[in-house]
Amino acid sequence: MEHTVMEAASRLSRENKPFIYIVILKTEGSASRNSGSMVVESDGTLHGTIGGGEMEAYALAQALGMLENGRKQLHLSFTVHQGEVLAAGRVYLYLLSCTLEQERHAFIRLRQWEEAELDHVLGLQLQPTPAILGLCEGGATIGSVHPTFLEAAQTVLQEKKPLFLESPSWTCHLSLPVNPHSLLLVGGGHVNQAIAQLAHFLGIPVQVVETRAAFATKELFPHARTIVVQPTLKEAFSQLFINRYTACIIASHAFDQESAQVLLSRDIAYVGVLGSRHKAKMLHEKLQLPPHVREKLFCPIGLDLGCETPQEIALSALSEVMKVFNNTSGSSLRTQASRLVVVRGGGDLATGVIIRLHRGGYRVMVLEIAKPSVIRRTVSFAEAMFSGEIGVEGVTAKRAESVKEAFSLLEEGFIPILCDPEGASIQEINPICIVDAIIAKRNLGTRITDAPLVIALGPGFEAGKDCDVVIETKRGHSLGRIIRKGSAIPNTGIPGIIEGFGEERVLHSKTSGIFTSSLGIGDLVTKGQVIAKVGEEEVIAPIDGKLRGLLHSGLSVPPKFKIADIDPRGELADHTTISEKAMAIAGSVLEVLDGFLHSC
Repeated sequence: MEHTVMEAASRLSRENKPFIYIVILKTEGSASRNSGSMVVESDGTLHGTIGGGEMEAYALAQALGMLENGRKQLHLSFTVHQGEVLAAGRVYLYLLSCTLEQERHAFIRLRQWEEAELDHVLGLQLQPTPAILGLCEGGATIGSVHPTFLEAAQTVLQEKKPLFLESPSWTCHLSLPVNPHSLLLVGGGHVNQAIAQLAHFLGIPVQVVETRAAFATKELFPHARTIVVQPTLKEAFSQLFINRYTACIIASHAFDQESAQVLLSRDIAYVGVLGSRHKAKMLHEKLQLPPHVREKLFCPIGLDLGCETPQEIALSALSEVMKVFNNTSGSSLRTQASRLVVVRGGGDLATGVIIRLHRGGYRVMVLEIAKPSVIRRTVSFAEAMFSGEIGVEGVTAKRAESVKEAFSLLEEGFIPILCDPEGASIQEINPICIVDAIIAKRNLGTRITDAPLVIALGPGFEAGKDCDVVIETKRGHSLGRIIRKGSAIPNTGIPGIIEGFGEERVLHSKTSGIFTSSLGIGDLVTKGQVIAKVGEEEVIAPIDGKLRGLLHSGLSVPPKFKIADIDPRGELADHTTISEKAMAIAGSVLEVLDGFLHSC
């Protein structure tokens, strides 16, 4: 049995047998797979998969037709129907008939790279002429490579993500045949033996370390890429390859605090320790890890599957590792539809809500206007409407041009943001919850019937009439209060006090005109300094401080429009992370939503 598509393609190439190579170029909306490849032999034998079902049967029929009529290449698109939902997604396929000597040579060489577990990129050139290209770590190449391919392939190698490039003159699909992730097993006991077997089946390379030679043999770990035995784990770790795509599972008597610190000091994705909750508490108390490092440490390991045997524990542990590798919630696919939330607005308060929901396992889509007038742009996903994408605290939002593209971005772990000020796409998205986070101080069209649960932030809404719940947004004792009947405190128009400054720190336009500024958020300004213009009217800083907020240059503004925010704390002001106000409001939204779903 051949375990990889490249293994099958290489064998058929050596035997001079014709075959069809099929690859998923891209997907839109909902699809069973977003990537995949397959080899079809002349007798209909399949190797690999592109998702199964009707689509795979369709591709197989087309491939066999190509082998009969001698057609060289074929572009296909398959519309995905899911139950009553017609055209839920679309999958674009490319089929290449591999009969030429250079194609056979390419697949044989690619298989050699795969066997050596070398990082490499497979480039499937569609135009100007069909060709197979390759770039391996170290610089070795396949085919007539050119600067455009080399640059794109280097990007794929660095970011470990496939790429499909389309242009009028050159089209190429670039993929990573070798799994970029790897597994480091510390200890050679029964659990890690079972994990190693399952990892091999999943195509994840394994390294094993031990302090006892009898527990680290080729018989126990026949598929391990590397086996290292040293007197101490610290010595063993120095001989291993560890990077941000590595997960480590520890099931060893020799594991200690020093070993944990060595591992966690490396750029590693996951460190799982087999043990009890008591052991986990002791580990955290001893290590005193900062928050960003603590997130990498898992003890006990695995998802809650009720496991007891080594094989069951292996399934649980690797399921958790895959969750971390793919940055997904790990929740049941059946419940994903009930965890889809639409947030109207992408300003700084909305972004706090979006990030907290995302980290809580919810799938979030954002609706915005074409040219948002937010000022705290470094912490506002609304900025993606101008730049295409923006990252805030490790979460990335990308602009989507359609609901189908938005669902595709969700599958990739991004926050999709759509231009839809009227909420026309809400019915098509069909979320369990809508959060109106526009912060317009009035209702711009949200209705209590728009979703099973409707939450609104701030004044302008009445709970029980416009929405189910209102969240208080005014700073002070009531910030974040959950209001199930009535309204939030009316807007006073007075900013919160920072270092004794209130109204002085928030700047408004005096006249109408086009806003322009040569400064950026994070710049320090002094009292009396010209920081921007509205038309020809200069905007003067009334106090010293740091620009924490600044309107996007080029926007047309009316008189008395908020255009900038100066934080009097200067260098001490943080303009790159979500504010405590946004986090408090977000916590209340999360509480309401979790409670709603728990009661359903």
